[in-house]
Order: sequence, then C-alpha cells, then structure tokens
Amino acid sequence: MNRKIVITALLALVVLTGCKTNGLTEAQRFERSVLKELPFAVDSIRWLTGVDVPTFWFLNGEYTSYAPDAEIRPDGSWEVWKKFVPEKLTRQWEENIWRNVVVSRKNRRVICIDRYLRHGRTEGYCYIYQSEHRKYPTYGTFHWDVSDPHNVEFTGMMLEDMRKLAMKRQRLADGELEVPTSQEAYWHLMFHADSLFDARLYDEARRVYDLAFTEDRYILPSQLSTIAKKMSTIGATSTALAYLRHRIAIEKDFYEDPSMCSYEELKDTFLQRCGHYHYDIALKEQLEYIFERDQYDRLLWSQATKDYPSDTQRNEQLARRALSTDSLNLALVGNILQRHGFPRRERVGDFANQTVWLVFQHADLEYQKWFLPQMESAVARGDIAPVFLAMLRDRIDVREGRPQKYGTQMDSNGQLAPLLDASRVNEWRQEVGLPPME
Repeated sequence: MNRKIVITALLALVVLTGCKTNGLTEAQRFERSVLKELPFAVDSIRWLTGVDVPTFWFLNGEYTSYAPDAEIRPDGSWEVWKKFVPEKLTRQWEENIWRNVVVSRKNRRVICIDRYLRHGRTEGYCYIYQSEHRKYPTYGTFHWDVSDPHNVEFTGMMLEDMRKLAMKRQRLADGELEVPTSQEAYWHLMFHADSLFDARLYDEARRVYDLAFTEDRYILPSQLSTIAKKMSTIGATSTALAYLRHRIAIEKDFYEDPSMCSYEELKDTFLQRCGHYHYDIALKEQLEYIFERDQYDRLLWSQATKDYPSDTQRNEQLARRALSTDSLNLALVGNILQRHGFPRRERVGDFANQTVWLVFQHADLEYQKWFLPQMESAVARGDIAPVFLAMLRDRIDVREGRPQKYGTQMDSNGQLAPLLDASRVNEWRQEVGLPPME
C-alpha cells in the first residue's frame, strides 16, 4: 500500500478518534477514566444518585477471581492480604466481602471496590474519592489530595466508614424481601427502607420502598408523600413524582396546594381537585402527619419486641419513644379540637379526620371519657363512621371493668375481653359496620 495513503489513513483515524473523545460529556469522560483504573473488567454499571461520593454498582456475568487487598468477614473484622499475608486468596465465599483499593496519583483519586459473590457471579460497588481536578470539576468532592501519602490517615478513616456501609449492604442482600402479603409485612419493609435511607444507602432504600408500595391495600397513603419528600432531598425527582402519582391514583381526594406544588406535571390535577374538594390543606396534612407518626412509632416498637425479644434496652427505648409520641400527639390534637372543633369530613377528608379518634384510642382513660361526647356528635353528623365510636366505647368499658358490647377489645393476656351479651354481639356489630365474630 502506498505509504502516503497509510499515513493519511492513520491521521484520519487519529482525527476521528479525537473528535469522538472531545465530544464526550464530563460524566462520560469521568466514567471511562475510572473504569480504566479498575484492576478487572466489569460487564455493566449503574451510577447511584444522592450519595456522598461518586458511586456505581457493577455486575459481572461470572465469578471474578482477581485477588483482593482485604477480606471483610461477617463479624466486621477483616484480613489485609498481599502486604501482610504472603499467600493470595483464591476463592471468595458468599459471606465475605472482597475489597480492593486503587490509588491514582495521576488523577488524585482513590477507588474503593467492594465485591460480593451472589449466585455464582460477582457484583459490587465502587466508591470514588475524587479530589479537585481540572478534568472532572463536577466530581472533585474533596479539597485536599486523597491520593497523597501524607493524607493516608484521613483516607483510611473514610475507608473504614465504607466498611460499615459494606456490612449493611451485605445484610440487605442476605434478607429475602418479598411483596407484602399483610399489613405487618408492609410495615416491616417500611422500617427496613427507612433504616437504609438513614444510612445513606439511597439506591437500596428506593428498591425496598418500591417493593413496599407494590400492594395498594396495605399502603398508608400519607407515606407516599412522606417518602416523595425524602426522595426530593437527594435529587431523585422522578421517583418522588412517581410516588405522588401513585397516591393520586389510589386516593381520589388527595391533592397538595397547587400554588406550592413544585411539579408542573401535577398542577392541573391538583387545581381540579382543589376546585372540587376545597379542603383545609394545612390542617389535613397536619392530621395525616400525626396519624403516620402514631402508627410508625407504635408498630416499630411492636415489631422490635417480636423480632428481637432479647434486646431489652432497644425495646425499652422504642417503648419510651412511642409513649412520647402519644403525649405529643394528644397535645397537638387537643389544640386542634380547641381551635377547630372535631375536624369535619368536608374540611379534611375521611382519612385525616380519623386521626383524632386514633390518638384518643391510645390516650389515658380520663381523656377518652372527655372525648366520647365529641365522637358521638361527630357520628351523628356523619363526619366519622359508627365503627370508630363502637371501638372507643368498648375500650372505655373494658378499662372500667365492664363487659364490652361490640367485642373489639382484648384483655392483657391477648384474649377477647368479656362480652355484654354473646348472643347479640353479632347483631350489634352489624349495626356499626363490623363483620360478625366467629
């Protein structure tokens, strides 16, 4: 081949390659740069959002046997290889985490790679500690050089935090999570998702929230709004929007103040519903928040006593938290009753006005007796269903040592409390909308 043609072709190839590289975004260039520095190839990656440092999840179709720098054990301890142990690990076990650390002085970054063995293939997470760098200004989250040996102590502290995160991710994978088939299962998922979110494992938390929200019949509607706000704080706006749309679909009278809505896609729906229902949105949202906190703290305590009966210190702490929430909620609801009276259905909707009953259902006897006439008036007006009044009356009767009429209360041993008339209990239950007792 003519030498001139060859040179021309090579120059053209260089020019074309250069154009392609120059056309990359900063994110694409950063990703390519990081992947080149990994000690092994990965088949697919997914960047996580809302985390403190650039992080991506990766998956390989097969087991990756590249030797680790350290192995993290189930009890949290670890063994450092290569430097202090002459032999190399040749096989990873599912209960252990393999970690490699790549230090790049050229790019002023440290890459922490945690590998998990799942069903015979490798998956894991890459955490990139990127110092300020002119090539990747968006990703330079540290104002000091993490790759400088003089800063090794600080970098080591960050890697130690990642060890705790790795252990939490390992425990998440060990648990078999399924679509909820009961109210208890729904709450179990919500508690789990919240703990992941609090640990900044946002991607995992989102997957568990999605799972919890699979079955509409178990969802506490206000939680869709609560979690949507959480997602907004980490920049996951599409997920937040999806949760709000979910609530719109399952709750025909739900809307937010259209003038305060930050999602243009929802404003028309909110305006339409606002024109139809005319709710006091501020009062409605306050009542829904009280309802949610009542259920959350009480059920978290109940769940913990079932799952961890021997952890008395934690269970006592959760019990105190639930009782503190009860006291706070009672004060808030008392203030609402003084200012607004019993919340009318046409003012706050069905769900929110049940909050007042729920709070007094958990209050001391004297408060329940004080509240009873207000409940009777609310039922007479049609603001709340008779079943709630029946349950309150039963609770007061049982607490005062009288037999209950409707059979809604249990005694301290978990048995049905004595009935006023067993032969008529189903008749009375039908009158207030309760199913018959077997």
